[in-house]
Amino acid sequence: MKRDMDLIRQIALETAEMPYGYALHSLDDVSSEDFGQHVIWMQQAGLIDAVVEEFMANDPPKARVLRLTWDGCEFVDAIKDDTLWKRAKETVIKPSASFTFGILRDWLRTEIQQGLPSLRNLSQ
Repeated sequence: MKRDMDLIRQIALETAEMPYGYALHSLDDVSSEDFGQHVIWMQQAGLIDAVVEEFMANDPPKARVLRLTWDGCEFVDAIKDDTLWKRAKETVIKPSASFTFGILRDWLRTEIQQGLPSLRNLSQ
């Protein structure tokens, strides 16, 4: 299975909207296997706190997203704008291109900084 950055974005945005004390167990039109594996990857990347139960090698993991981490909150702030996300997909997440999550995160930070005149003035 390959990482689906749109699914990662969707999980992150849904988690950001959850009321305190709730957990995200699934998403409409997303298989439990895809959801569980992406939750595992997001937890490994430090974006979320989650509970994952893996029973057997052939069974998909059961996953619950509890909350965003600090890094997860910053990631959501960077990806919530649809226009910026579309540019990120065209520039960084090309289907045939190779990229790392760190490169995507750095690119998003740079784009945000370049879009904020007050930050540009501070760096001069």
